[in-house]
Amino acid sequence: MEPMSDTARMTRSEAVSFCHTRLMELGLSDWHVRINTDMTKGFLGMCSHRDKAIILSAQHIDIHDALMVKNTINHEVAHALTPGHLHDDVWRAKAKECGCYDTSPCSSLSFTPEAIDAIRSGATLEVEVEEQIIRTPKYKVTRLQDKCVECGKVAVEKRTWELNDTRFILLECGHLILKDLPKATPFHTMISADADPNCKHEWDKTFCLNCKAKRPAQFQIDSMKFVESAFVSNKGAGVFHDMGLGKTIISYGYLKYHPEAFPVLCIVKSGILIQFFTQGLIWLGGDYIGQVIRTSKDPVIPGLKMYFISYDLLIPKTRKNKNTGQVIQQGFDIQKLIDRGIKTVILDECQLIKNPDSSRTQQVRKLVAKVDHVIPLSGTPWKNRGSEFFSVLNMIAPYKFSSHQGFLNRWVEYYWDGNKYKEGGIRDIPGFKEYVKDIVIRYEYDEVMAEFPEVNRTLYYTELEGSDRQMYDESVSDFVAWWNSKVIGGEDPNAFGADNIMAKLARMRHILGIAKIPATIDFVEEFLEETERKLTIFAHHVDVIAILYDKLKTKYAGQIPIFKLTSDLDSNARFELQEKFNQTKRAVMIASTLASGEGINLQTCSDAVLMERQWNPANEDQAAPGRFKRIGQLAKQINITCITGHGTVDDHLHGIVEGKRRRFHKTMNKDTSQVPAWNVNDIMKELGEAIAKGYSKGKK
Repeated sequence: MEPMSDTARMTRSEAVSFCHTRLMELGLSDWHVRINTDMTKGFLGMCSHRDKAIILSAQHIDIHDALMVKNTINHEVAHALTPGHLHDDVWRAKAKECGCYDTSPCSSLSFTPEAIDAIRSGATLEVEVEEQIIRTPKYKVTRLQDKCVECGKVAVEKRTWELNDTRFILLECGHLILKDLPKATPFHTMISADADPNCKHEWDKTFCLNCKAKRPAQFQIDSMKFVESAFVSNKGAGVFHDMGLGKTIISYGYLKYHPEAFPVLCIVKSGILIQFFTQGLIWLGGDYIGQVIRTSKDPVIPGLKMYFISYDLLIPKTRKNKNTGQVIQQGFDIQKLIDRGIKTVILDECQLIKNPDSSRTQQVRKLVAKVDHVIPLSGTPWKNRGSEFFSVLNMIAPYKFSSHQGFLNRWVEYYWDGNKYKEGGIRDIPGFKEYVKDIVIRYEYDEVMAEFPEVNRTLYYTELEGSDRQMYDESVSDFVAWWNSKVIGGEDPNAFGADNIMAKLARMRHILGIAKIPATIDFVEEFLEETERKLTIFAHHVDVIAILYDKLKTKYAGQIPIFKLTSDLDSNARFELQEKFNQTKRAVMIASTLASGEGINLQTCSDAVLMERQWNPANEDQAAPGRFKRIGQLAKQINITCITGHGTVDDHLHGIVEGKRRRFHKTMNKDTSQVPAWNVNDIMKELGEAIAKGYSKGKK
């Protein structure tokens, strides 16, 4: 690898790595390096003897060449070596020894308000350096936003209207842009790729009663049309529906009818990479199989239509080997994605890029700048402060939101809190909604619940990795060996007995329960962030319940009450726990599925998680929806989320149980409130055969 030119720019990661190296070379191996992204703090670098840390300005690194950044680093390292000497002759001599070409006192960026606003609004600063006795930078703003093709000025929308099939956009410069609106895309014909092609579908709202097929609800179809329309005149379309309303399905629905939108990059939280991947297979099919990028060293496979990566992997990082002191650079090289010609970026949980100065936001900006369209998804695009909404809006519609400071002035509320002027949320909410109506769509839960079944069951996929996957695969191998020995020995699977099969599956289920704890915590975090509702989590094993309870209790200490219901509680304790949960406005309960099968009323809750599946579905039905559909339940819909291990026994069981449930309700005139009578022997036989068949198929 060729050495970096002094006139080239360093990345933040390279600057941190260089600083670590200088500290090691000069005997400061116990010192650390931090990055400051707050550009209102004007320092280029800072030496903190108390923390044993060198703090570098992220913006200084971003806009200045390597020579200037290295000078700052050597400047601060010299401070570290000469405590108490400030900028005296002792320090100056040490600074020259460290390699400083300029030993002037610490300087600052001194950005003008216009320069700060430009950077936060998606612009870059071009720097010209005059070689004098001291190198003096001059800044020139270069906009990333679209420019008017007529006059070359930054394109800022003044007014938009539609007439017939045309959208008219009047820019502040006075020029007019005309865009043709889309017509008659058949989103209403969309059916999941796992549908039986020979099935004569009989629909119960969004589910086929005869096969595994699913179709989008009407509001989801309307949302797909909205995304398509928003792309006519904007770079993006924000889908900000309440949690559980299928934002992923909406983005995939648009893609299914727009082949020109591929390749697609999905940027998501690390915990739901496999969820996004699996939903892509369900709705788009095997032809759209993608690559899940897990490490910074992964190559990007050419020719695929879908790529999946986590936000965390995009952030440039460095770490120091404790034994050797070697500085190791981490983080994915986004150029590898850019080189694959990404056309569309999906940003799930886009509130993660709320800070326009953060490294994460800057990396996402670089990706979005190179693509045609972006689809941000979130139930809470801004959480506390109105300014948190700007980064996403700027990516969606640079015509409308070209200036960070302009956004703050026009749309963000401020108020006095004692002697401080503090930032609040969005002001003039009706006016704001009108202004963003062509780029942002939001449905709330109560608006669309009629489009879902009374009991709405969804899958939340997770993947087993490392030792969990190894132990699980070993347990499957042991079960299949037992099953095959019985079959080869001439025994009829009908005579195996449900209890025997359950006993043989016990280790498999326990391993799976432990492995799904992180995914369950991820779901709880998302649920609590995006809703104000209560949640009940049903699990089977005592240790799984204990671990989950302890982790959630620690995570939400002092914020949200966490309850635990287990079989060791007597009737009085169970009643008291039930009453506390029902009387608490917002809470989470972890409950034993079997212990909750009767005598417990959770009528103030309408959301449940089945973390560990029961081999007997009757036990699940008694817990959820059974504990919720009680007198006093105000919700018209019960939501049940099944944490599902991808490629595990969970998949097999869900397919078997849901098939039987749908056939039952079809026979019973589609009354979803009725609970089917389960034949556990038949279910266990089907499950055993499915596991053995799947294992054999995987071995081929």
